[in-house]
Amino acid sequence: MVKNVILVYTKPHLNPFILPHLFYFMDDHQYSKNIKKGMKVIILTNRDKYVTGIVEEVATRKPFHEQGVMVMLTNKDIGRVKKIILSEPEQNEKLALEIQKIIEKGENQHIEFKAEALWSTTYSHAQINESKSFELREYGQKASKVIVAKSIAAFLNSDGGNLILGIKEKKEEKKFDIVGLDEDMKKLREPGTDSYKRLLIDELIRAFFPSKIFNHLNDYLTFEFVTLNENKIVCWIKIRKSDSRVFLKINDKDVFMIRVDSENRTLEGEKLVDYCIKKWGGR
Repeated sequence: MVKNVILVYTKPHLNPFILPHLFYFMDDHQYSKNIKKGMKVIILTNRDKYVTGIVEEVATRKPFHEQGVMVMLTNKDIGRVKKIILSEPEQNEKLALEIQKIIEKGENQHIEFKAEALWSTTYSHAQINESKSFELREYGQKASKVIVAKSIAAFLNSDGGNLILGIKEKKEEKKFDIVGLDEDMKKLREPGTDSYKRLLIDELIRAFFPSKIFNHLNDYLTFEFVTLNENKIVCWIKIRKSDSRVFLKINDKDVFMIRVDSENRTLEGEKLVDYCIKKWGGR
């Protein structure tokens, strides 16, 4: 599994971790199975020098080494791998494989899929009034954003999880289709993944979540845009569990969500108090 991927936009610099062009760093350098001949890596030599190069030989025979796998580069420098460097296509391929495995598992305590995050934003007042959807009648055009916000909050207040936008459930066939974000993108002023991420942060996280989540976003959420089959782009939101309770503020009301099996539930009153005491104590 890919862990702690860091996206780096590079500039000329003496820092050995800054490379030309666009690369992703992968922190799986302690496992021999992840280091292959021909792979680009950053090593720390026995002269305490960082060197970027191509692996010629893997010297570590054990499956794991805490300080990093020992390798020899094509330039004959020897040292322990500190970073594995992936190009953008390589990173996308790895993430796509992970998402395919997640889709195969289906929705559960740690996985949820949504086809769109903006489907309600173009609804007319007449459509809203005629709808049987509670969310649509309660929240109007922002209903789809509220639904996504509730899912994120449920994972935060439970054990964390994965929310993938661009995946549609076919209940009759009991399967999930990759539909991508095309429909959502059409609703943006400037279609693109950067604009989409900014919208999620500004119009969901900033709008509905407490400031601690927005101000420390990277501690709780990771956004990955991945291209899957037929060039369908999905947004994979990785959510880490919160170290304290998270209330949404929706229409001036505090809303508390949790994840139970494959459902998001609202807790109120005594059940809410009991849950918070058991999970966080006084926090």
